[in-house]
Amino acid sequence: MPVLKADISGKRLRELAEAGLQVFCRQGFERSQMADVAKAMKVAVGTVYLYVGSKEALFDLVIRYGSSADASWLDQLEIPVATPAPGATMAYLKKVFDETEWPCLAAALEKKRAKDPAAELAGVLSEQYALIRQHRRGLLLLTRSAMEFPGLAEVFVMGLRNKLLEQLVHYIRLRAAAGQFRSPADPASTAALMIQSITWANLQRPLDPGLAALDEASFEHSTIEFLVHGLLP
Repeated sequence: MPVLKADISGKRLRELAEAGLQVFCRQGFERSQMADVAKAMKVAVGTVYLYVGSKEALFDLVIRYGSSADASWLDQLEIPVATPAPGATMAYLKKVFDETEWPCLAAALEKKRAKDPAAELAGVLSEQYALIRQHRRGLLLLTRSAMEFPGLAEVFVMGLRNKLLEQLVHYIRLRAAAGQFRSPADPASTAALMIQSITWANLQRPLDPGLAALDEASFEHSTIEFLVHGLLP
């Protein structure tokens, strides 16, 4: 099969990445088939294989697409996109997660006390909310497939989430020691509840037919307000 430059068919490759993201988010890695992606694109299965060599190649492509703010790199790929080497997809994700930072949280951890604890905590939580909202589809993809794709649970759940959890626990203890937060019986459980509340609001709530119509900004405000007041003395 001749190798084609993706900049000739960049539009089609983007359509494939979008269709793959849609299918993997809905069904996870195991249940998703190339036929499902072809159906979402309204093309024959053979057409999909003109662009990617396997389901693993498509999953890798979709993960990179879902984590990129700019998808212009798709135009530089050669197609069909080859199946990645074992561990390459997880190595890419680990690098992305290692570079993930929360500037507001990092700045708060540099101080022993906050000038305005409520405003500071709202800023810390709003930062997390915005980051999850920005990468909503990519994170939903990873959540759906975490227990199915080799190494994903370790890198995603035990890596990125635990990194955030550790920093939040440190932050809660720091402000509690200064008398600016309540002292929870288990700071780790409190931090986990915060993370899960924000994650649910961004990933699961929009998929609930009864809650999806709620105003996005109002729901964010209510979530942050609820979590902030839960820690204030």
